Amino acid sequence: MLKRSMGIRGKLFIAIFLACLLTIGLSAGIYQLRVKQAFQDFIQQLENTLTDSLARQLELYYARKQSLAPLKNPEEWRTMLRESFQLARQSMSDSPPPPPSERGPGWRLSRRLLLTDARQQPIQGRQRSILPTQTLTLHHQQQVIGYLHLYPPPENDDSRESGYFMERLRTTALFSTLVTLLTSLLIALLLSRRMVKPIQRLRNSTRELANGNYQSRVKIQGSDELGQLSHDFNQLAARLQENEQARQQWIMDIAHELRTPLSVLRGEIEAIQDGISHPDEPTIHSLHQETLHLQRLVEDLYHLSMSDNGALTYHKALLDLPALLRACTEQFETLFQEQQLDLKMQLPHLPIFFNGDPQRLQQLFHNLLQNSLRYTDKPGQLQIRLSGSSHSIRIEFQDSAPGVPDEALPRLFERLYRVESSRNRATGGAGIGLSLCHNIVRAHEGRISATHAALGGLCILIEFPAAHQP
Repeated sequence: MLKRSMGIRGKLFIAIFLACLLTIGLSAGIYQLRVKQAFQDFIQQLENTLTDSLARQLELYYARKQSLAPLKNPEEWRTMLRESFQLARQSMSDSPPPPPSERGPGWRLSRRLLLTDARQQPIQGRQRSILPTQTLTLHHQQQVIGYLHLYPPPENDDSRESGYFMERLRTTALFSTLVTLLTSLLIALLLSRRMVKPIQRLRNSTRELANGNYQSRVKIQGSDELGQLSHDFNQLAARLQENEQARQQWIMDIAHELRTPLSVLRGEIEAIQDGISHPDEPTIHSLHQETLHLQRLVEDLYHLSMSDNGALTYHKALLDLPALLRACTEQFETLFQEQQLDLKMQLPHLPIFFNGDPQRLQQLFHNLLQNSLRYTDKPGQLQIRLSGSSHSIRIEFQDSAPGVPDEALPRLFERLYRVESSRNRATGGAGIGLSLCHNIVRAHEGRISATHAALGGLCILIEFPAAHQP
């Protein structure tokens, strides 16, 4: 038992969801790292601003008191910190600063400060065994009046605000990630369904086409690759439908063409068996003619089938086309005289060379000559013109009345098509010759068409590409 593989909808869903998941994960990680670094930079900038503001206030305090010693008083020191931190926060924001709180970052920063005089004697704070992260020199009138040291925070000193901020950040990032994942899950589901829907329609229509329903069509939506594929599928279905109709018509036409000579043969043979007619020379001749007609029909069908399948072999060589056409018409001169048809030819005196198969070209010219013999009323005429230029070779077969209706001209080269709706065998062949002519001309990269002739009959125009003169 074969294991059923995952469908294209599931693969698309997984691919889209994994892409969204990877993008969300990378974005969340980069966002968290970037915000953490930005928060650390903000804390560093805040500390620098607070210490700079405190240093300026200490220099102003020395200018008023001419000494930093009064700051040994805790109240005096707290007043100095309050004023300097308030000024620092006001400089960082356009809005009025809130009242200072002893739980704010400035007051926690004061625990890491050490104020000394010019001889490095402590005034406020305590000295530590580690090096300070920042040391500001205090000046008054270009003289050193003291130093302000800032020590790094202890390793186990987690700021409440920073911890609370990072915790809120992680909670917000986790919530945003979950919401984005659910949204991506929904979008991936909708996109996979929308993208697979036209493929499913194509699959169902293809199954119907394989079951013989050639009328199946797919609705074209959009102009992308799926839209182009739907358009190509509709063209394929239309072509298969046309081929099926042509095949059915082909079988009906062949059955009709074979039924007539077989019915004649059967009728004459049964008449001989019943004693109604005798196997004399006229009867034998009639049977022979029907047999020949049946043989020609089968051979024509065989050649046409070979030509449609591209199985006819072509041995092309450089040949003189006017000479070949002249040789073909000479074989029909007696027949045209018997039918009281005047054969006129306008051929160039100089050779016109063409790269083609002489046997197939003879078959082409013979079919066209026989077509004029069958369908031209007597007395009548056939005019053949051949001309050449540097680009093409033009051959015209024009005969006299009767003509062909306008609606029949485009269909003359269809297999088994004849103008007479009754398909009366008295007018000639089975409608295969012109179809074979069309295939031969196309195999020589030429074009063949039918129009009304100036003589009142049919004009067959053939155009071949010109060959290089030797």
